[in-house]
Amino acid sequence: MAAEEAVAEVAHEATTRSLSDFVTPVFKPILEPVLSPIHGAIENLYEPWATAGAIALFIGAMIWVFTLNKDYVNLDAPSKHFYHDLRFWTIASMVPHLIVYFYFT
Repeated sequence: MAAEEAVAEVAHEATTRSLSDFVTPVFKPILEPVLSPIHGAIENLYEPWATAGAIALFIGAMIWVFTLNKDYVNLDAPSKHFYHDLRFWTIASMVPHLIVYFYFT
């Protein structure tokens, strides 16, 4: 079992290395001019404020969904039942993101 785990670990490291060798030269020149100023602006932000801001964005998006016109959002819905309302499914899909965010903070 230990040999299999060692082989799996080596394979994972090789894959990660080769992926990084591809992704960095391709995407860094494109993304760095955009993301560096953002990173510079937020790197000294007090962490609880950053957490509160991220949570506010998630919850704000969930609230914003309900400001949309129900008839527009559910234009092609097969029925008017609540489980065909895309606004509820938006919230249902965002709750796991919040749970993971809370778990890792």
